[in-house]
Amino acid sequence: MYRNKLILAALSSVLIFGAAAGASFAAPGDGPRPHHAGMDRPGRDAFLEITYVRMLKEFDANKDGKVSKEEATSGLDKIFAAIDTNNDGSLTPGEIRQYRQTQLQAMRDRHKQDAGDENANGAPDMPDSESGRPPRDRHDGRRWMRHGGNIMRASMMMHRIDTDENGQISKQEAVAAFDKLFTRMDRNKDGVVSIDDMPDRPFL
Repeated sequence: MYRNKLILAALSSVLIFGAAAGASFAAPGDGPRPHHAGMDRPGRDAFLEITYVRMLKEFDANKDGKVSKEEATSGLDKIFAAIDTNNDGSLTPGEIRQYRQTQLQAMRDRHKQDAGDENANGAPDMPDSESGRPPRDRHDGRRWMRHGGNIMRASMMMHRIDTDENGQISKQEAVAAFDKLFTRMDRNKDGVVSIDDMPDRPFL
């Protein structure tokens, strides 16, 4: 149950915001896209692979290694319902922000619990950081720049999905954005997202 909540937290940004983000990656034959300073993003291939793995873990109900449109739509419905706390059929920036904050805190709590379990089993104490680095000052400039970049990207994604520009994401708008993402990921057009749709590139 807890695992599913964490997966939903990760997928909320991918399938709601990420659906619009996917449109910014070049489709086959579009050629390279210009790089904008300060806008470090995973490449198109990495975006497809990460999204596929996350969809597969949560949406592949029959465990056949494929995600059908029906399975993915059911998953989107769960995510939308989890964010739409007042059940009015629309997602406001406040609801999205609160959902992400709640899930991020749950993930932090889980990490602390895992770290406690490791220490109880005799593992050496690690620095107070998920990456093993010493904790940074909360006023570190790079951290603030990254936070500002996340806000800017979220704002751009909101603008792309909110087609009627009323400041909210309706279920219809979320479904439309997700349909575009699913269509882009289903590269061989067989109606499912599978390993066959993933880019061919070297393992290392």
